[in-house]
Amino acid sequence: MSRPARRWHPTHRVGLLSPSANPAVEPEIRHLLPHQAALHVARLPVMPDTTLEQRNAVYLDHVKAALHAFGALALDATIVGITGPSYALPPAEDEALQATLSADAGRPVILASRAIAAALAALGRSRLLLFSPYPGWLTERAERYWAAAGLDLVESFKVSDTFRAYDLAPEEVADGLAKLSPPGDCVVLISGTGAATLDAMEWMGARLGVPLVSSNLACAFVACRTLGLPASEAMLACCPELAGRLPG
Repeated sequence: MSRPARRWHPTHRVGLLSPSANPAVEPEIRHLLPHQAALHVARLPVMPDTTLEQRNAVYLDHVKAALHAFGALALDATIVGITGPSYALPPAEDEALQATLSADAGRPVILASRAIAAALAALGRSRLLLFSPYPGWLTERAERYWAAAGLDLVESFKVSDTFRAYDLAPEEVADGLAKLSPPGDCVVLISGTGAATLDAMEWMGARLGVPLVSSNLACAFVACRTLGLPASEAMLACCPELAGRLPG
């Protein structure tokens, strides 16, 4: 019996590890992946009565165990949807951690920090304007990380001196981006998986005139490139420069 082509059954399955209270990484990755990719989410442990700095110091220790939360589900790749903890590591050590996690899992594991590095390399740009929703100490770590990765940090724009990623509205992100005057040869990086970035990126991309990359967009780009998947409508709208580097 002949049947029409499948419309809803996925061709690929992508796992996502999310911090417990992160409100943005799951919906944004879902929008950024094409419909052929199913998204399956597990959350990193809740850590009551801890500060952001304390959680960042131990999050990566929990990732390996959290990867087992998917059980026997046959995933094609897994995204670790958190950026900040990697900024405490030298880039080479961070890259080695990603390789170790991938080998242990038996499938590609994508750290947000390394996905950003891959996205910047795909764009062929080495100058960076950092848009940070982090407190000062974490912004400084991000600056050191990208400088150690060989990038030229032209500016660092802090939305606030406190951690605002989880409660930033798209309009606030757009208002912050409107204050920037990026050089034409740089990339604007909105770091952090917890900020609502997609609407703001779509609104502001043409106005700024340079590629806009977020942690979530970079993760989805690397997942798609790894699995040979096309760009989604959201990726085309938010960063056409990266979308054009994916299969048609």
